[in-house]
Amino acid sequence: MSTPCTICGADRAQSPSDFFCSDQCQREWHGRQVDPLVTDLGTWLPTHMVRAAASWRAA
Repeated sequence: MSTPCTICGADRAQSPSDFFCSDQCQREWHGRQVDPLVTDLGTWLPTHMVRAAASWRAA
């Protein structure tokens, strides 16, 4: 028996992931982990680096 998706609670019977039912749920989880870090960058990075970091996305 598999556990439900970490984000939406849906059954993940056909998913290769142990935690998520879809790529979208995995991206949502990742966004929740990364966004607070980007928000806090202004406290220790120069302004031009904050703008670059806020718009950066993984390939």
